[in-house]
Parts: sequence; structure tokens; C-alpha cells
Amino acid sequence: MAFVLVFGSNAQEVADTLKTDTIKKKILIEDSWSNQKRKSEKKETVKAQSWKTTADTTKVKFLEKDLVKVVEDDKGIKARIGKIGKVGFEEDRDTTKIRLGGKQINIIDGWHGTRIRIQKVNPWDANQDKFFLEEEKGFRGHWAGFEVGINGFADEYYGDYLDDQKDFMDLDMAKSLAVNLNFLQYDISLQKERNTIGLVTGMGLEWNNYRFDQNITLANNGSGKIEPIAFDPDWNIKKSKLTSLYLTVPLLLEFQIPVKYKSRRVHMSAGLMGGLRIGSHTKVKYKSNGNMHKDKDHDDFNLNTLRCSAHARIGYRSLNFFATYGLTDLFEYNKGPELVPFTVGITLVSF
Repeated sequence: MAFVLVFGSNAQEVADTLKTDTIKKKILIEDSWSNQKRKSEKKETVKAQSWKTTADTTKVKFLEKDLVKVVEDDKGIKARIGKIGKVGFEEDRDTTKIRLGGKQINIIDGWHGTRIRIQKVNPWDANQDKFFLEEEKGFRGHWAGFEVGINGFADEYYGDYLDDQKDFMDLDMAKSLAVNLNFLQYDISLQKERNTIGLVTGMGLEWNNYRFDQNITLANNGSGKIEPIAFDPDWNIKKSKLTSLYLTVPLLLEFQIPVKYKSRRVHMSAGLMGGLRIGSHTKVKYKSNGNMHKDKDHDDFNLNTLRCSAHARIGYRSLNFFATYGLTDLFEYNKGPELVPFTVGITLVSF
């Protein structure tokens, strides 16, 4: 009889191993106690299973997601099924607690018999319950993405320009769009045990379109100063604008406030952003003699080659608003009007 039992047990173990192999490593079971035991043995472990050393913790994973997590200590046993707070089980000496979302069923075994009580509770929060505290990922900032905004000017001063030339840089702000492609991000955590404060840097491209409110374009006069150029009165002007392209590098300090679990956070950041001008041009679209024309003039237009701006961002998860205020003028000193550029916008796609 003993031989039959041993043989049947071995056969069942072989069958279970074959079944495990057929799922091709999609299920991962982590058992800290079994891991400690297997360390003393010099047998080859089954490839479909993996053991992780965490005191009195057992996990069952499917496709890198936790299905079941069980934690056992001196006070009792806690189990979590699925995401934190959805379904849970907790047992100590006298009480068994079963959580289903926002409700908890308490089965109390006391001196006067067994009682069942149902109460409303908050779902387990990994940030408050150390038994279910998962290993936190590294700090992740909010810079990379695709953004759009609106451009404008502040602190305008035209100095010695003639009266009929002043305010020639007035904009149609609704059509003065900024398009940002922040394609590179690098994060530096400033905390050892948490991931809510850090530095964010990277690289991006920023297209600024300044749509003129008047029917003018720009050119350098003989003294090297930028000045407005009026169009032929017979032209039917559709649009006239100045476009600049800058390579940007930010340095931001970001704070994150968990709102619900770990992945949902309000994030705020502020810092400086440097820029290197790599292109600029004016564009005029007009109709003359029944024909449509588009003229482009590529020049530096006395725009500052290097610039620095104050930059701030605030958002929740993928929703993000930003604002940039220039610490340098749009034009080089004494080669154009004194204008401080600013931009406000929103992130459309986060990377």
C-alpha cells in the first residue's frame, strides 16, 4: 500500500509539472518559506516557477500581475486577491475579515458564540498597510510628451521706434501657437525610500508661431535693427507670422502627491529651461491677381540664440498643464523691441 501511495504521489507530481510547463512560464508562484527550503537543496528548480525571498509571503502571478498575495505573521494571515482593496481576506485569533471593495464582513468568534457584522470600510491602501506594500518603482517625472500652447508677449517696450511703428509685434494670440515635442527625459530621485520627489531633465523641440495682428512682416534695416515691413495694398493678406525653433533642456524639481494608491498622483514641478535656437523664418500667405502665394524668408531676425525661461507644470496622471515665462527677451539687446515671451498650454500625449 505504501508503495502505491508513493508511486501515485510521484505520478501526480510529474503530471502537475507537465501541466505547469504547458503554460510557458505565464504563471509565477513566489513562496518565501519554500525558497528558504530550496536553498539547502541542490536540485534543479522547475523553469515555470520562480521563488522570491520575502519573509512569510506567498504570491501567485499571471503575466507579471499579482493574482493572489498571502502574508503570514505572528498576528495572523492576510490575503489579497487582484488589485489592492478589491477583494481581501484577513484572519487573526478570533476574527476573520473579508473585504469586498468598500464593505467588510467580520466573522467574530467570541465567548458567546459566533457573530457576523458587515461594515463600510475604505479599501486597503498599500501606502498605509505594510503587509501589502509592493516594491515601489523608481521616481518618474512628467516632461516627455507632445504639447500645444498659446504664445504671448509681456513687458513690451519699443524704445526709439517711430510712433507709426510701435506695437508692430502685436499678436493674434488665438493663432499664435506653440508646439512642443519633449522626446527625451531623465529622472533623478532625491529620496532613498520613497519616489515622490526628484529632479527631471531631458531634451525637447519647441516650435513657436507668432501670428502678427497687423499686415506686416519683419526685416533688418541698414543699422542691423529689426523693423516692420508693410505689404502692397493690393495684396489680400491671409496670414503673416514669425516662427522660431528651439532645442530645449529643462531642469525641474518635481513633487508628487499620491491621491489614490501609488500610480495616481498630483504632480507639481518648477525650474528653469534653457533653449538653443536652431531655426527661424517668416511666412506670408497672400492672394494677388487672383493667385495664392506663400513666401518664406529664413533669417535669424535678431532673435536671441540662447535663452532661459522659468517653467512650471501641474497635473494629475496624464493630464498636465504648463507655463513658461522668458527670463531673456525675444530679440537681442538693442536690436529689436524689448519683449518677454510667455507660453501657456497643455500636454496632449505623455510618453
